[in-house]
Amino acid sequence: MMRRLIWFARWIAMAAKELKVVLLDKRARTTLIISPIVQLLLYGMASTLEVKNVDVGVVNRDNGVASQEILSGLAGSGNIRTIKYYTSLAALSEGIKQREVLVGMSLPPDLSRDVAAGRTATVGLVVDGRKINAGQIVAEYMDRITRRAGADLRPAYARDGPELVAVNWYNPNLDYRWFTMPALIAVVCSVLVISVSVHTFAREREAGTIDTLQMLPITPGQKLLGKIMPAFLVGLFNATLFVMIIPLVFGVPLIGSLGLLLVAVIAFSLALAGVGTAISTVSQTQQQAFLIGFMVITPLTLLAGFATPIDNMPQWLQSVAWLNPLRHMLEVSHGAFLKDLPARFALENIVMMLAFAGFFLTIAYVNIWRRFD
Repeated sequence: MMRRLIWFARWIAMAAKELKVVLLDKRARTTLIISPIVQLLLYGMASTLEVKNVDVGVVNRDNGVASQEILSGLAGSGNIRTIKYYTSLAALSEGIKQREVLVGMSLPPDLSRDVAAGRTATVGLVVDGRKINAGQIVAEYMDRITRRAGADLRPAYARDGPELVAVNWYNPNLDYRWFTMPALIAVVCSVLVISVSVHTFAREREAGTIDTLQMLPITPGQKLLGKIMPAFLVGLFNATLFVMIIPLVFGVPLIGSLGLLLVAVIAFSLALAGVGTAISTVSQTQQQAFLIGFMVITPLTLLAGFATPIDNMPQWLQSVAWLNPLRHMLEVSHGAFLKDLPARFALENIVMMLAFAGFFLTIAYVNIWRRFD
């Protein structure tokens, strides 16, 4: 019993020493506490794939009822800021080239005549391909507006096909924040935890205290647990803070189990702390450790399904993404916030993150045992 108490006391002393090193650094406190909150607020206000306040250029050579119906639809759209009229296609092309407008619409002189005669009418649309995503989305806006105008002018034609009634599950209003904000729990915290953990042993080497660490009467396990504690607590603190801020500030509902979400946060922080510590044990300087950590964070984020859907990736890359703890944290975070993810599916992702943590903590332990004992 006494031996266990001594082991525990030495581990606590090691962890307290590491935590003190981090918290006494003013820049570190700012980076680890204030910076994540600022990032969360900025992402919440600025990060979206919605396209609004669009400037549209129009060359109208029709001046009939069909063109007026389309122009009314453009003016009534909440996503369009201004409509700029050009006298020719050449002037419209120059306007797109100079970024005066994102898209240009050409209304031909026989547009209203074709609509009235029941013939297929054609409306030209030119999109600025330099803004790929925005251009594609705005082109869909234009398509809906012209189809709606055609349906109003020829109701009989509009009734020929079946009516599509869409119901959006889990995100009724298709609010992009409902997707972005839960994901930030994983994305921002991954950067923080790895940034802290990669400096643990590398900092000792640079400061020349690695020999003192070797002479301390503590085991490799105590060194490992003591070193990962600051990074683990940073991840746990910020993720918990995000879980509280997101529903209160941004109105994203937390429908699922808060307990399962917090267990996932613990597993996720432990996994990333293991990754960072393993990197630190093989790095000679803090700069080297930081660069390796940055190289790890980038593919973790890209393969998580945050920026691009995993289903769009090649099959072999989808298999690689299954080994990504960030991907599993996103699954639990989105599931807990939006759709009350069943406990069985949440636990499957938590187990994968714990397996990932065990693998890299084992690597870190072996490196500590070989290099520092």
